[in-house]
Amino acid sequence: MDDPGSDDASEHAVSRVVLIDSRPDRRAVMNFLVGRCPSLTVVGLAGSLDEAETQIRDAHADVALLEIQMPVPEGLATIGALRQAFPDLRIIVCSFHLDAATRDEAQVRGADGYLIKPVSIRDLAVLTG
Repeated sequence: MDDPGSDDASEHAVSRVVLIDSRPDRRAVMNFLVGRCPSLTVVGLAGSLDEAETQIRDAHADVALLEIQMPVPEGLATIGALRQAFPDLRIIVCSFHLDAATRDEAQVRGADGYLIKPVSIRDLAVLTG
């Protein structure tokens, strides 16, 4: 099954992810889910924009997975702030919000993708890769 001459880890880049959600229980669930995706590794868990910025910078994160329902600053403002501070960061929104207006506004503010919860490992891998 495995080819002894091939090393999957060296053939596929692993994205470094910071999970951003104001609720610790939702961060824990996303941490578990992301941990099951071989192309992703969680390098930070943030409950606020300030924590996220610090962790993204310190861990050299490639991807931010963001719940759009957050207190001040709310999720849409957080997207804009992250996009401005980290132009190359891949920002993926993971949310229960189904409405097109919210998705469109997230994209306008700089989101690279939008996943509706519950999120599948396959969807995460496609949008973060």
